[in-house]
Amino acid sequence: MGKSRVTPLKNVKVPRLEPTAALVSTEVSSALQQELDYKNIKEVFWTDSQVVLDYIRNNARCFHVLMTNKVHQIRDSSSPSQ
Repeated sequence: MGKSRVTPLKNVKVPRLEPTAALVSTEVSSALQQELDYKNIKEVFWTDSQVVLDYIRNNARCFHVLMTNKVHQIRDSSSPSQ
């Protein structure tokens, strides 16, 4: 399954776009699990962004509201170790 997204027309910095990509990958994973009825598959999500990994691993949750919502959605459908 593939998914593509186009960045908004207004200028958005890359550190704000990278968590969106991580969120899309967890959403695609959830959709595939529902459609294919695979329950016991080890999933690994890849990113080259240390910023995204730090957001997901951070338990203090001192983010902007938009970032908090994205991190919360990512954590709901995956674990930081994935």
